[in-house]
Amino acid sequence: MKINGKRSAALGFAAVVLALGAFGAGCGKEKKAGEIYVYMPDGAPALALAGMMASDTETDGVSYRVVDPTLIKTKVTAKDMDDNADLCVLPLTAATKLLGSAEKYQMLGAVTHGNLYMIAKDGVQYTAENLSSLVGKTVGVIQLAEVPGLVFKTVLQKNGVEYNDLTGGGAASDTAVNLRAITGPQEVGVATDVDCFVLAEPAVTAQSAKGFSIVGDLQALYGGENGYPQAVLVAKNSVIEDKAEWLDSFVQSLAGSTAWLQTADGASIVSAVSAHLEDGYATTSLKAPMLKAEVLGRCGIWFERALDCGDDATAFLTAAKAVNAQQATLPEAAFYCSRTFGLDTLM
Repeated sequence: MKINGKRSAALGFAAVVLALGAFGAGCGKEKKAGEIYVYMPDGAPALALAGMMASDTETDGVSYRVVDPTLIKTKVTAKDMDDNADLCVLPLTAATKLLGSAEKYQMLGAVTHGNLYMIAKDGVQYTAENLSSLVGKTVGVIQLAEVPGLVFKTVLQKNGVEYNDLTGGGAASDTAVNLRAITGPQEVGVATDVDCFVLAEPAVTAQSAKGFSIVGDLQALYGGENGYPQAVLVAKNSVIEDKAEWLDSFVQSLAGSTAWLQTADGASIVSAVSAHLEDGYATTSLKAPMLKAEVLGRCGIWFERALDCGDDATAFLTAAKAVNAQQATLPEAAFYCSRTFGLDTLM
């Protein structure tokens, strides 16, 4: 797995993960009194916590629950706070829009920093210098109205490239990059009028079987190897206030979960996530053969505390707000937790 810059901060923590043996083998729908519940969406965010789930125990007082990404917002919006997650992983845009007032939750940090890539069959590599060559072409973008679309539009805007959103059946333009919403990887290779696609790893690598390869790194195009805060971890204010010592250990384990991914095989990763699916009839979108070190390295997985990445989060939200004011909200300053959880090991 490629580890550079801030990514190297995750090295050396595997022993912490194993020692602390995180949390929540029981995934039944009934909650246990006194148990801490940690929710996350399936996919790359679940990979960030997979090392902790792999060393799970029944008696440590914490339960992990992996849910369909479309349901994750419901885990922090129940009227009764007792029904909400104690800790929850959310897209940054959703977290700030729903919880940015800091009245109920604060952001502990970012767990993923971008896993979006452009793929095509022609092999042309897109950089800031030649991004304008996409003008007149059509790009299929997964979740065009959500984070992937916001990131791609922000990248185009930063590089002075006009785009034309085809949502609603608009006509393609010869003077802009045409953006078409796609529902998922199943459309890759089927939509013949699309020149390239924007998808997230590890689904990106799976498209190599159809003859597609990576032709653009949206993280690098956005602003360098450290990407942008994408999925973030929030905690109830009550947990932050009442369980500071436990959170310190939790954050150390979360950092170490990245180190576990470097040596774990795909089957072990999928097993750890599958064992914590809230819906007993569901299956994870993660596929063991795709979870090679190279692929995981492109998922942007490492933990960075809010006090260290708050400025980056605000910068991303500001850029996203310029693209779509309805999809990005600047939070109150108090939303970025200023506590130094895990300080000794994350420095």
